[in-house]
Amino acid sequence: LIIMRTNRNMPIKDCLFCKEGKNPSYLDYELLKKFTSDRGKIVSRGRSGVCSKHQRKLTTHIKYARHLALLPFIVRPE
Repeated sequence: LIIMRTNRNMPIKDCLFCKEGKNPSYLDYELLKKFTSDRGKIVSRGRSGVCSKHQRKLTTHIKYARHLALLPFIVRPE
């Protein structure tokens, strides 16, 4: 079932974490890379399709991974 948003023609995506029944973890940095842009910024809920509960957890765990040097703070183009 795809429900269309009223203000845009984008379908509402299902939350990846709700589907699988798990929470984001800073140890799974390969999965966290999917929720950052090519410049290293955290992607918004509208683009990632994650629910608000998991988006809050996702941002904290991305920040944990950055402080542990598992993810970069800034990705500079060469």
